[in-house]
Amino acid sequence: MQPAAPRHVYLNLDAIRGVAAISVMLYHFSPFLADGKVLPSSYLAVDLFFLLSGFVIAHAYDRKIENGMGFGTFLAIRLIRLYPLYLAGTLLGCFYLLVKNRLIATEYMPLSEIGTQLTTGMLFIPLVGDAYHTIFPLNPASWSLFFELIVNIAYAAVFLLLSKRVLTVLVAVSLVLLIVASALAGTLDFGLTGKTIISGLPRVSFSFFLGVLLCRSMAHYQDGLGFLRRGWWVEAAILLTLIVFAIAPAGAAGRVAYDLASIAVVFPLMVVTGAVAPTAPRLASFYGWLGRVSYPIYIIHTPMLMIIAGAGKAASVDPFAHHPWFGIVMAAAVIVIADIATRIYDEPVRRFLQRQMQRSRAVA
Repeated sequence: MQPAAPRHVYLNLDAIRGVAAISVMLYHFSPFLADGKVLPSSYLAVDLFFLLSGFVIAHAYDRKIENGMGFGTFLAIRLIRLYPLYLAGTLLGCFYLLVKNRLIATEYMPLSEIGTQLTTGMLFIPLVGDAYHTIFPLNPASWSLFFELIVNIAYAAVFLLLSKRVLTVLVAVSLVLLIVASALAGTLDFGLTGKTIISGLPRVSFSFFLGVLLCRSMAHYQDGLGFLRRGWWVEAAILLTLIVFAIAPAGAAGRVAYDLASIAVVFPLMVVTGAVAPTAPRLASFYGWLGRVSYPIYIIHTPMLMIIAGAGKAASVDPFAHHPWFGIVMAAAVIVIADIATRIYDEPVRRFLQRQMQRSRAVA
């Protein structure tokens, strides 16, 4: 058994994740902000999330699992981290449908259908039928959490087999499958519908296990990257994140090449930069806050979009006639709500569940 490694908080990676989460929100709020897409390549933020997740989870749990942490304990910890806000987002989506049934009779949805969507959503069961525009209709962003949970389970279940050589092969095979899937689709923006759910598997496995591999290889490459410890490399990486999301290549071939280059080259370089470079002291608290609100922003922004836009429609207010101000207010409201939800709901609930888990383990 090896001694536990000292805890290291990657605030730079928190900042990158926070900027990516806000970018996704702005992308989905595009109709209320501009005539075209805002940050049109922001769907690649999901691949960046998977990459960051692999890196951070390997850093946090590799040594713990080596020292005897069981599969059940790992899974419980991950569910405690993900589920409270996931549940909140799902319930918000259900609330939207129930209120819409009362206010907009022409768009009435049977309660049995709402119950089906709520039950499957709460249990992480995707709806793959053609009648659904996404595998989690109550909260479309949940599709990536579904894949996150799958790859987390795979990481813990086959942990003892995940040598660097196996990881390299796994990443290479996933990349080949991803190239084929993206060539057929003309984009990397898949995994969220029933028709593309299978293609989501290589999408998550490539980026997540590449993140694991990058973390485990840190000792071999960080000494040669001393130049990253001086200058504004982290801020450059954050700016690069926005540049990647802002570019929209023309044509399917250009789109596929751009998407693959972003996830296979640019994003890993950004993560390595964030992991190696120091955090500017005056920015540390801000970067920490960005990381703190990144997940709540991501997981509640789509149901909040439906609720706010639906309220405007019910009140005979055309939100499209007031953009970009309507969209700006919506985005600001989501950020504020995400911050409040983190403080008064997510963190207290997670602390309670963690105490309960510790007590049950102590009794056992």
